[in-house]
Amino acid sequence: METIELSGDVLVVGGGLAGTNAAMGAAEKGASVIVADKSNIDRSGDIGGGVDHFLAYLNTNEEWDTQEAFLKYVEKIGRGTTHLSILESVFCEELPDAIERMARIGNPLTQPNGTFYRTGSMGQPGTYWVNFNGKRLKPCLGRAVRKLGCTVLDKVMMVDLLTRDGAVVGGIGFHIREGTFYVIRSKAVIIATGNTNRLYENPRVNPFNTWLCPFDTGDGQMMALRAGADLTNMEYMRMTLLPKGFAAPGFNALVGMGGRFLNSMGEYYMEKNHPTGNRAPRYEVVFHTLEEIRRGRGPIYIDCTGLSEKDLTHLRTTLGYDKDTLPDYFDQRGEDLGARPVEIMVSEGMQAGPTEVTGSGVKIDKESAATIPGLYACGDAADHNRCVHGAVAGGYKAGKSAADYAHGFKTGDTVSKQVSQEVMGRFMEPLQRTTGYPYRQIEDTIRKIMAEHVGPLRTEQGLRTGLAKLNRLEGYLDQMKANDLHELMRSHETRAILSVGKVMATTAIFRTESRNKPYHHRLDFPETDNEKWCGLVKVRKEGDSLACAFEETS
Repeated sequence: METIELSGDVLVVGGGLAGTNAAMGAAEKGASVIVADKSNIDRSGDIGGGVDHFLAYLNTNEEWDTQEAFLKYVEKIGRGTTHLSILESVFCEELPDAIERMARIGNPLTQPNGTFYRTGSMGQPGTYWVNFNGKRLKPCLGRAVRKLGCTVLDKVMMVDLLTRDGAVVGGIGFHIREGTFYVIRSKAVIIATGNTNRLYENPRVNPFNTWLCPFDTGDGQMMALRAGADLTNMEYMRMTLLPKGFAAPGFNALVGMGGRFLNSMGEYYMEKNHPTGNRAPRYEVVFHTLEEIRRGRGPIYIDCTGLSEKDLTHLRTTLGYDKDTLPDYFDQRGEDLGARPVEIMVSEGMQAGPTEVTGSGVKIDKESAATIPGLYACGDAADHNRCVHGAVAGGYKAGKSAADYAHGFKTGDTVSKQVSQEVMGRFMEPLQRTTGYPYRQIEDTIRKIMAEHVGPLRTEQGLRTGLAKLNRLEGYLDQMKANDLHELMRSHETRAILSVGKVMATTAIFRTESRNKPYHHRLDFPETDNEKWCGLVKVRKEGDSLACAFEETS
């Protein structure tokens, strides 16, 4: 087994939107940066194919278009899921530079005429969503990262963090095509691996046909947990509405332009169920849609027939910014948004933040630092970052903070002991087995358990039953067999997915209330309890067990 040893000030694990911004933030503060991504940073992550929206207040003359109004909106839709002071630091303070940086790298948020095209949805008091063409955003970021002199390791999957004296000092991983093992020593590490997908049964049957990137599998969160870091908001599952049979982003575009949710009785059900109607927070729309289906009023549609021809033209154009194939899909099915309603469906679940402005994952502070020295997090892997805006702003914040930490590093070598061949071999074991279970067989079982016991309808008994099944299934992980390096990567993803499932079930048992239904909906505790539960559930690893604690939000 060939081993390559590298060292630098900052190691960024994950080269998606948050990771590339983190690399820029660290490099522009003078740090030597290594970025490792199991894909290619030019097209990896949730927005690898493009994106069409960025949330921002722009301080115009509107009373809703200020930082103060934005934070009131966050408090309203995300109460008990975030510290506003942290959001101020990792997003609000970084927002002006984030907007400027997008233009600087060659993918501005403005339209060709220099103006911002803004829409509103998801409970916003105004038009916070900036609609833009982000089709080339990731290639622009990849070019910027390389121009800054960062070392980029494409096709390298990180599998564990290196620690010394309670601090994170690097990581180990392998090249998923060549099998080369990497030992990377650094003064700081940034986790930027996204949320967790492939976790629940997929209504389209194919587990890789997911709303968000199917290769984001909770790897970074679980590495951080094993290293001793706290995670928060892990009890929340996340769902959205998608075109029937096809996992494509578009919820915000369709609703922001004026689409209306329609049931099979011809009723616009959101308009009678929520004060803001079709532009209610995403979790409210998903909750009421599930209720319509349970009551036999499906199928469900999105109705855009009332839009003007100008708005329809804009909508048809921008739907392809997130996923090129969505307009093609509509064309092949003979769907015409302007002529008749289009059938939609509720997506599979995933581990992600409960709102567009509150996250789920590694617990961070105002500097994007985790609860153990040397570790930082950003993007959908962190508990105070979400979506495109959070990844761009929060990623850069994490990079700057990690660079500052690295510059103040006083000790000598970051890792005093060598990484043994035994440690490296442990991660390669599935390749050595002559018999065993394929990763997909175990993953399919995880998804069934999660759907049946840790889904949008939860009870203590159901959650405990699901957790017991996941614990039993964990015993089979050491019997997974990989036929090649690609399957070896998948087997490590399977381990992370199962671990995330256990964390979600454990924290969902601990939080004896419902919040942001259906993302955390306890049938045995159906009400939101702000007296007892207005705050974060923290989880950490203690020996072989998981320990939960509660932290009030400020």
